[in-house]
Amino acid sequence: MKASARFLADRTELQKLEPFTAEFAAAAGLGEKDLFALQIVAEELVTNVIDYGGVPDREHAASLDLSVEDGLLTIVLTDRGTEYNPLLRADPDVTLPAADRPIGGLGVHFCKKLTDSQDYRREAGFNVLTLKRTLHL
Repeated sequence: MKASARFLADRTELQKLEPFTAEFAAAAGLGEKDLFALQIVAEELVTNVIDYGGVPDREHAASLDLSVEDGLLTIVLTDRGTEYNPLLRADPDVTLPAADRPIGGLGVHFCKKLTDSQDYRREAGFNVLTLKRTLHL
């Protein structure tokens, strides 16, 4: 099972995420926990590209490719934003009270925690982030 969606550099594009991930999850037979993880990860990744990627407004910013094979969900975000490897960002100290933590980094932390493996590469001027999650079928 595979599906793809494209997103422009515009926050209104985020409205496409929930129906896209829900339809994919239903077709792929994902359970509630896996759907929840997929939706959190997809929203975090696409939002970050739209908000911080440096892509001009209303231009193509990112593609989100989803697939399920042999009990493994693969999420691939390909974006044309500024070169950035979010996996190099240090995890926030979640033991500190929220008021004492610096702003930022929590979304990437959640993406790491909700997936089993993550890989980043820069390819032909694009950021390509691949995350994999073993499904709980």
